[in-house]
Amino acid sequence: MGEKLLSPQDNQLDVYNLATGEVTLLIKAGVNDVNGQVCLHPDGSGNFFLGDDTRQPDERAGWGLFSPDGTMLSKIPEPENPGEAKQPEPYGCAVDAERRLFVSDVGSGSFGPEDGKLIMFFPPDYQTSCFLDTSLKIASSITIDEAGNVYVAESTPPGRVYRFSPPFPSSPDDADRVPVNKSIFIEDTNLKTPMGIVRAPNGNWYVSSVFVPPLINEYDRDGKFVRNILPKGAGGNPAGIALDSKGTLYYADLGLGPRPDSDMIGPVRGKGTVRKITFDGDGNPAPPEVLGDGLTFPDSVSVLPSL
Repeated sequence: MGEKLLSPQDNQLDVYNLATGEVTLLIKAGVNDVNGQVCLHPDGSGNFFLGDDTRQPDERAGWGLFSPDGTMLSKIPEPENPGEAKQPEPYGCAVDAERRLFVSDVGSGSFGPEDGKLIMFFPPDYQTSCFLDTSLKIASSITIDEAGNVYVAESTPPGRVYRFSPPFPSSPDDADRVPVNKSIFIEDTNLKTPMGIVRAPNGNWYVSSVFVPPLINEYDRDGKFVRNILPKGAGGNPAGIALDSKGTLYYADLGLGPRPDSDMIGPVRGKGTVRKITFDGDGNPAPPEVLGDGLTFPDSVSVLPSL
């Protein structure tokens, strides 16, 4: 069946054939402007969810449901949070064993405000939802373990990954009666801006840090540091990360640098890449290899089966 790597960049969705290396365009910018993690619809159709902010601010941003050929089938607008005027900034996406859809909204995207969100949508139509957290800082990637715990990277110093544990509300009406069980899973002062998190083949966790410093670390099942996978300065600015079935690690490099229009550091047009890290028989990581370059704001990678 094979696998493919999906990576949004410059508001479009690129697809890397992991068997042949061929890169194709699945969703064209302007038809739908997309970003963030990709996650499969649980019905086995190959349809997938992906952040969509087409025609904003006139149309509210949220998550699109797309067919395998990149056609948008429906739109799930992000629910409004009372008292908040800003447009949503969709990013994270994961579906649990109960077919619930968990998504993250980045928020303002700066280190100060605590306005990032974790939202849960209910099956089967995913048009009803509840907020699980509205106080995250730069809410980023989401992943879920076999026990149903939901992990969210908070991409701001001191560097945290939060764990949200079941039970979760069974309906929007149940949201006020079920307390949110939130705890710090990883807190590492050397991991200042975590953005990507994925479960390693041995049950540990890989977590990326975008900058100050840019790196990828491995943590054990209890969230304790194990080793460095991508050293500081060895391969761009790792954002979203993903694994294939062989244990190869992929990451989106944002390509940060001085912005030509300001004194700020940020993604530079055409400087982003998509890279991979392979491991030898003893589990030692090789230097990263570039799969795609000349990219603009590649913020995520997701591995899906080729249908």
